[in-house]
Amino acid sequence: MLRVWKQEAISNCEGTTFEKNSLRRLKAKSRVIEPTIWIGKEGVSHQLIQHVQQQLKARELVKLKLQKSALTNSETKNIAGKISDATGSILVDVMGHTFTLYKKKTEGAQAIRQGSTQ
Repeated sequence: MLRVWKQEAISNCEGTTFEKNSLRRLKAKSRVIEPTIWIGKEGVSHQLIQHVQQQLKARELVKLKLQKSALTNSETKNIAGKISDATGSILVDVMGHTFTLYKKKTEGAQAIRQGSTQ
């Protein structure tokens, strides 16, 4: 019975699925990394979306932190949802004013990176 529970899939808005164990691992990993992007009073802008996309291509798991000035009338979950939708990533975790996004690297990007290290 436990085996079935661990293999149960969680559906995502883009149509991809994650196993519960994979999502747990990503959440655990997100708790120990430091934020790499801070969102200030400009809020969600085109430049911010491009920066998040670059970070996701480079490292798959990106942690963002909202400054108090960015929280005018929006909650952290709303802002995280907007950025997740705009970048095509998965919202892994939201804690306070900090949230984590995940996007699996494409095959081509991994092949280029592996070729440059050899």
